[in-house]
Amino acid sequence: MISTLLTFVPANGHELSTMSHELKRMHPKHEIIRCERCEAPFECKANSFTKCQCSTVQLTLNEVQYVSELYEGCLCANCLLIVQQEYRVGMGIL
Repeated sequence: MISTLLTFVPANGHELSTMSHELKRMHPKHEIIRCERCEAPFECKANSFTKCQCSTVQLTLNEVQYVSELYEGCLCANCLLIVQQEYRVGMGIL
């Protein structure tokens, strides 16, 4: 479908506008996903990171690396806090 939208863009820009709206519809800015750890649904705002619930958890670089070694997908803020605590206990920080 995208190849059809990209084949012709007239000078007036109407097709470009149509393409932009179609791409936004196909790739919504925010989506409901499930936490990889607990399966709880939450709204992912990866395109607006500062407004995403995961940005409320302040992780160090080492903590981010630890989480990324355990999980490939997104985690909810609650699970990020739990995994952060696990890391800190394991490292003897707490």
